[in-house]
Amino acid sequence: MPDPYAASRAAGERIEALYGRPVAELAADAVPGSMRHALLNSFDALQYADHAVTFHAEQLHRLTHPDRAIESADVGHIADASRRLTHAVSVRDSHAQVLGAVLNSLVRVPDVTSPASAAPQAPAVAPAAPSEPARSR
Repeated sequence: MPDPYAASRAAGERIEALYGRPVAELAADAVPGSMRHALLNSFDALQYADHAVTFHAEQLHRLTHPDRAIESADVGHIADASRRLTHAVSVRDSHAQVLGAVLNSLVRVPDVTSPASAAPQAPAVAPAAPSEPARSR
């Protein structure tokens, strides 16, 4: 079975790479209304959706376990669990798509507070090759 939390795990790793800090630390000082706050709210929604998929998949598995006798009254419960799982997967995929698009549009910028990054960097120039004298023919 594939990792049910792959989408939120990858998003969390990407957020941490962008900001250079753990998600929990970023959430602790996120300012409401800021881009980081919105990004972390979207990440929370994706995590919640991942949990919902797992929950509904486990519920459907319990209802349809091979050792369990299925009676006519169970058919409605199985159909409902299938519908809920389908909905949870759709919600999770939607959150993953939107958050993935936002994360793909962001790039990490150097920390402007550190002294090394505050100083302007001169472009790297290749050393000049000695010129050869023109040969006569």
